[in-house]
Amino acid sequence: MIPRVIHQVWLGESGGPEPPPEFRQAAATWRDHHPEWEYRLWGAADVEQLFESVRPDLHAFYRAYPYWVQRADAARYLILYEVGGVYADLDMICTGTFEGMMDADVVLAPTKPTGVSNGLMAASPHHPLFHELVDQLPSSFRRWQKPWIPRHFRIMCGTGSLHLTRVFDGGTAKVRLLTEEEFGHGSPRGALIRHIEGNTWAEWDTHALVFLQHWWPALVFGAVVLGVLGYIAT
Repeated sequence: MIPRVIHQVWLGESGGPEPPPEFRQAAATWRDHHPEWEYRLWGAADVEQLFESVRPDLHAFYRAYPYWVQRADAARYLILYEVGGVYADLDMICTGTFEGMMDADVVLAPTKPTGVSNGLMAASPHHPLFHELVDQLPSSFRRWQKPWIPRHFRIMCGTGSLHLTRVFDGGTAKVRLLTEEEFGHGSPRGALIRHIEGNTWAEWDTHALVFLQHWWPALVFGAVVLGVLGYIAT
C-alpha cells in the first residue's frame, strides 16, 4: 500500500534557495487536493542526510554527479524507496485526487515517445523496483556519461525517465499505469495533473529534440514537397 504522503524536490541549484512563485503555486494544488495527506518539500540538505543514512555507499557518488538534475533524479528514487508515497515534479499542477490509487504497489505514468516518466511516480516503501533503480544508478552513469553522448541522453538515460524505463520491465506486481488523459495529455475532464512550463534542466539539445519530436511530420512533408518541386524544376 502506498503511504499518503506527497514528495517534491528542490535542490536550490536551478534558480535560488526556494522554488519560483509559479512552482510554489503548483505545489499548493497538491495540498489542496489532498488535505489529509502529509506534504514534504525536500531540500539539498534533506537529500544529503537521506543518502548518508540510508545509502552511505552511494553518498559520494551522489555528490559527484556533474548536473544538479541527476541529483534530483537520484533523490526521488531513494525517497520513494525509503519512505514511499507520491513523487511529483514541481512543474505539475494537481487537478484531481490520487486517493483511489493507494492500494497499488506502484503508480507510473506513460511518456512520449516511449517508456514511463520519472516526473510522477508513486510506490510503497522498500519496493524492489525502486531498490533496483537506486542500485543501478552507478552502472547507468558509467554507460552514458561519455563526452561524445549529447547531454540530454546522458541525463535521460543515466538517471532520468529512460533509466526508469530500462529498469522497469512491466512485470512488477500491482502496477497502476496512468492513462495519457490522466497524465494531462488528453481531455482536461479526466486529467489528474496539468503540466506547466518547466524543464529547468534543459539546454539547447533538449529543446532541439523536443522541437523535432513535435514537428517531424511537417518537416518530412516539407522536405518531400521541396524534393518534388526540385525534381519538376529540373
